[in-house]
Amino acid sequence: MTPSPLTRSAQAGRVLWLDKAKGLAIVLVVFGHAWLGAQAAGVLPADKVFHTVEKLIYSFHMPLFFLLSGVTFEASARRRPLLRAARDKALRLLWPLLLWTYIFAGFRYLAGGAVNSPETLSDLFTSPLPPRDHLWFLWALFLIQMLGLLIAVPGVRPRPAWVWLALALGAMAIVSLPGLPLGPLTVNAALHLGIFLLGIWLARAGPLPTGVPVRLKALTVFVIVQIISFGLPENVVAFQVIAAVLSLCFVVMLNAPLGVLGRVLVRLGQLSMPIYLAHTLFTAATRIVLFKITDDPTLHLMLGTCAGLIGPVVLYYAVRAVASPRLLGF
Repeated sequence: MTPSPLTRSAQAGRVLWLDKAKGLAIVLVVFGHAWLGAQAAGVLPADKVFHTVEKLIYSFHMPLFFLLSGVTFEASARRRPLLRAARDKALRLLWPLLLWTYIFAGFRYLAGGAVNSPETLSDLFTSPLPPRDHLWFLWALFLIQMLGLLIAVPGVRPRPAWVWLALALGAMAIVSLPGLPLGPLTVNAALHLGIFLLGIWLARAGPLPTGVPVRLKALTVFVIVQIISFGLPENVVAFQVIAAVLSLCFVVMLNAPLGVLGRVLVRLGQLSMPIYLAHTLFTAATRIVLFKITDDPTLHLMLGTCAGLIGPVVLYYAVRAVASPRLLGF
């Protein structure tokens, strides 16, 4: 059967740049958590350098994942009836949220005072909602995808590209209104809804621009926006605009042949879910071991980041050798 233009577009885009972008983004996630964890443990001072690096990473790396999730969403959603698509999305996102909430609680309880945030016995029975730590992404993406299914699935034909762009801009505008009744269960979904919808539009907008001049322009805009962001007020409008521009520039910059590095990034991107779920176990364990030897921040960051990337990949292949990785939410 010949794939639809929508499916062909998503497949081509995935081959060209999607997994590379996800791969570098997951590296930033792991390094970012190693960076924050080192500061919380007293290895790094909370000085200007620390806060600058934190802002440079956190201004776009998680919004980027919502954008990339949007890129593949519509083609995937329209392959199934609405209820089946909703069930599949729920299993894909809510099972790892539930499972890893208790895996992390158990790890913190067993590690005791060796971790930055130790758990008590009662914490082992905590509710997975509101989600804790980095697991907020799964819940926010679940809520967004449930709304997206209601828009994407009904109807014989896919929605025109301009509809998704209009919805993205409209969502960003609505979320920016003051006084919205958003709580811990909905705020992250609301903040990233527009960027997710922008990803759906991006999948329908045709091939990404390519070539060295285009990538240099994207890099220039990326750097300028990062610099400007330090002088902007911290509000919802600024967050969404900065995150959207930086994420779009990022994927254009990654739309390039990168040789061996590109192949490594593609593989990391394909394994971004197991890395995202499990990396903090390995970075925290590495930090605990290193504390017995050294408090050198460079070693903590380098080895913590490497452990956070390699450990989950090894875990994924070990699980795959005996059972389905989906059992662990991978």
